[in-house]
Amino acid sequence: MELARAHGLAGVEGPPDWFDGMSPAGRRSLRHRLEARGLALFLDTGSDDYAADISSLTRTLDLAAELGAPVVRTTLTRLLEGDRRALGRQGCQAFLQALVEPLKRASDHAGQVGVEIGIENHQDLCSQELAWLCGQVGSERLGVTMDVGNAYASGETCLAFARQLRPFLKHVHLKDYRVHPAESGYRLVRCALGDGLVDWAAMLAWFQAESPGVQGCIELGATTARHVRLLEPDWWETWPERPFLPGAVEALADLHRAARPAAEEWRTPHERGQPPGLCAAWEMEQFEASVRFLRGLAGGIPIVREVARG
Repeated sequence: MELARAHGLAGVEGPPDWFDGMSPAGRRSLRHRLEARGLALFLDTGSDDYAADISSLTRTLDLAAELGAPVVRTTLTRLLEGDRRALGRQGCQAFLQALVEPLKRASDHAGQVGVEIGIENHQDLCSQELAWLCGQVGSERLGVTMDVGNAYASGETCLAFARQLRPFLKHVHLKDYRVHPAESGYRLVRCALGDGLVDWAAMLAWFQAESPGVQGCIELGATTARHVRLLEPDWWETWPERPFLPGAVEALADLHRAARPAAEEWRTPHERGQPPGLCAAWEMEQFEASVRFLRGLAGGIPIVREVARG
């Protein structure tokens, strides 16, 4: 909260376990402190088996309502790097279908407590699948938390992804990646906003014009590189059929143009086993550089700081 206020940001985002053990009076006090500082709060949860049990999501919705958080971001899988081959094509389709009724119940609960749900593209689902899922649930309370950088992990450009999901946008994660070539695809390595492949001037202008109410969170997650193996033919087999233009070919072109020299170090300080103090300093440098970069852009959207797990 102090970092967000000191840097002139609009709020903070974090997990519900921040509040474990906090009394109702303590939660009320925290809400008052946030409101007094003019800071919004967003909660994030997910990766549970919602097809079997949505109780963890509904509990987080209740907590969000108590704390005045307008959106709960959630994930649906633990998959990463766009690699869904363990599920297979039919497995992915069955997985999404099994979520429709549970998410309808969660959306009804969200309506009762006055909170919205944003499903993140967590390097596991493409825009076409998320649009289908939101359409099947059919609730104004359910939409998408778009992670901007993650669009490339599903073989899409950021703008193509955003355009597909414009009616469903609830919240945005502002994430950038440097691109390092690999034999089977690319490694996406976290970096400060503006130091990677995302065209932020275009993206922020699009959000301001097409979804002016959305808020964005600086997300500097992924302490390890993401190896997206999209040059392996069977990597694509679990993804739905979609036109290659525009979208996938443009994404491949962006990744190719942004690729760093092959000899350049791609491992993060965490992957190199650097001391915790150096890792923390690296993370703070990226956060401060991201704020400076965003401040230098005209327009945009209100910016929140996420405090990521781990």
